[in-house]
This record gives sequence, C-alpha cells and structure tokens, in this order.
Amino acid sequence: MKKVLMILPLCAVLGQTMFAEMNDDPLRATLLMDRLEVQAVSDTPVAWDMSAYIGKDLDKLYLYSEGSTTSDETESHNELLYSRAATPFWDLQGGVEYDKTGSESKMWGVVALQGLAPYFIDTRIRLKVGEDAVGVNFDFEYEALITQKLILTPRIEMEAYSDDVPEIGVGSGLSSLDAGLRLRYEFVREFALYIGIEYANTFGDTKDLYGKEEETRFVAGVRFWF
Repeated sequence: MKKVLMILPLCAVLGQTMFAEMNDDPLRATLLMDRLEVQAVSDTPVAWDMSAYIGKDLDKLYLYSEGSTTSDETESHNELLYSRAATPFWDLQGGVEYDKTGSESKMWGVVALQGLAPYFIDTRIRLKVGEDAVGVNFDFEYEALITQKLILTPRIEMEAYSDDVPEIGVGSGLSSLDAGLRLRYEFVREFALYIGIEYANTFGDTKDLYGKEEETRFVAGVRFWF
C-alpha cells in the first residue's frame, strides 16, 4: 500500500510534465493570402499569392498557390511540400509542384529553402526538377514599417530554366523577372488593403519563343490571414 501511495505522486508529476511538453508544441494551422489583387493592364487579371500550413514547430505540411486569371486563361503554380526546421530561421522543404497554363500542365519535384536572411529579408529559393528540364526560382521580400499600421513591401522574384518548357510557355536561361512595391494599411493585423506598382519582364528564349512582353502595372488588393 505504501508503495502504491509513493508511486501515485510520481505518476502525477510525470503526467503533468508530458502534458506540458505536448502543450509546448501544439498543432497549428494558418492560411495567409499575401496578395489578392486586380492588376491594371489590358486584360485586367486577378492575381493571387497564397500559402497555408498545418503542423508543429519543427515539422509542417505546406500548400502554396500563386497565379493569375483572366477571362481567357488561368496560369497557376501550386506546391505541396513537407517542411522541416533546419535552424531557428530556416526551413528545408521537399515535395511536388503542379504548374498549369491554360489547358497545358507540368509536374515537378521540388526542393526549397525558406527563411529569414540577414536584414530581415524573407527569402525563398526552390529547385524544380522535371523530366526534361530543371528550374530555379528566387523570391525575396522585405517589410518596412512606416508606422505600426502602414507598411511598405518591396519584392523581387526571378526564375530560370535549363531547357525550354513549352507546356508552361517558358524558354531556357533567365526566364522572368518581377519586381513590385506595395503599400498596405493594416486595419487589424489579420486584414489589410494595399496599392502598388509592379514591373514584369521576360528574357531570352521565353521572350523570343512565346512572345511575353515587358509590363508595368498598377495593382490594388487585399491581404489577410487567419
């Protein structure tokens, strides 16, 4: 009986410790619509850039979707990746990407590095491996706080491919460059409206073979997360 009475407090302490450890790393889920905007060009496309994850501090499952749609065509890049924290500021990711342009589509295997570079630059670099080409994408973003609610966000994205990929209308070499500047006002942390300007251009075989032209466009949109 005395042994039982001695064991009971020990079990209670162990149970409390295990419960505290479980609560220290709870399961979380978040959706961020970083950009949902109308772009002021001839066909007035609606563009989006969304990410969502479910998981714990070290291990997460991510869904990314980025693209634009008009009355004639929808172009999108969609990723499903497992993410593992490698350091306090960087995650290693691996999975698949499904690109779609109009009625054509392309599957890739993806390895990515995502995190916070020096000077608080949000960075994402991904390597895409397909059956007949390899691609690399660089995405950099910085948030400059003008006030606690008014935030200026410059962003640069570049993409290059080893070979032509006619399914998604890109050629070998440096394929595209997008540089944007957006000013948003956060009514609350979870909801903001913004305006901005974006420059987009294609190069090399992408411009020569698929006729994509240089554009400068004004944008207006909404950003939210939950």
